[in-house]
Amino acid sequence: MVVLESMDYEMIKIVEKGPHVPMCQPSVNNAPVGPLKQKPKTSYDDDDKKLISLDVKARSVIGNYLPYHVYHLVQNCESAQEMMDTLTVAYEGIVEVQAITINNLNRRYKYFFAQEGESLTQTFNRFNCLVNDMRKLGVVKHSS
Repeated sequence: MVVLESMDYEMIKIVEKGPHVPMCQPSVNNAPVGPLKQKPKTSYDDDDKKLISLDVKARSVIGNYLPYHVYHLVQNCESAQEMMDTLTVAYEGIVEVQAITINNLNRRYKYFFAQEGESLTQTFNRFNCLVNDMRKLGVVKHSS
């Protein structure tokens, strides 16, 4: 999200609320008539074009930052918001999935040990990743 925000602060809104859809108010004699309608592309002004392009840029950034084995989850999404929603469900999941993930992390923590042939640096990196995953889900371990 920081990368998106650094490119354009409005990009975060596009990712959270969905792509900009230019709308216009039909009018007769300068009096509004009926509900808002989507503007035809020929009527887009510079602001509309800028806001529409933010979704395209956000999709590009999200897609380019993902490894291929993750990108396939979002490659057919039509908006940056849909991409983020898909990734959120896949990696944070629903409450039941989070509970299972927390149990698995606790189990991995409880039985953590260096693997045969593993360097101290590799062991530390694996342990650090485990602790970071636990922190992300709010699991706190206190030393006894």
